[in-house]
Amino acid sequence: MAIQPSVETMIQSNPRKYALAEPTKLLTRIKGEPPMNSGKGRRRNPVITNIYNELITNRNEWFHVNIPITSKQQLASLRSSLCSRALKDNLTLSTSSLFNEATKMFDLWVTLS
Repeated sequence: MAIQPSVETMIQSNPRKYALAEPTKLLTRIKGEPPMNSGKGRRRNPVITNIYNELITNRNEWFHVNIPITSKQQLASLRSSLCSRALKDNLTLSTSSLFNEATKMFDLWVTLS
């Protein structure tokens, strides 16, 4: 059984057969880094951005997050979003959380160092 080449390989190896004047360029090298907010094709969450901006301007201070967090999934999502931004800036995010029995919600405290 012979191995069939992919469509991309066939086009690259014989572009005239597929009505291409010249082999296509698959990648374009850029200088520097891509523009901000590029990547996954979506805008950043403005709430997370505001929280992170406050943490950046007041490093090494603990803050309580005043957002109602009702599930562990919301808590994990908030933590991971903040943590990924901190990693991009070579900073460390520390968090602490506690389930509040009276309100049936999670309390979250964060600091950036």
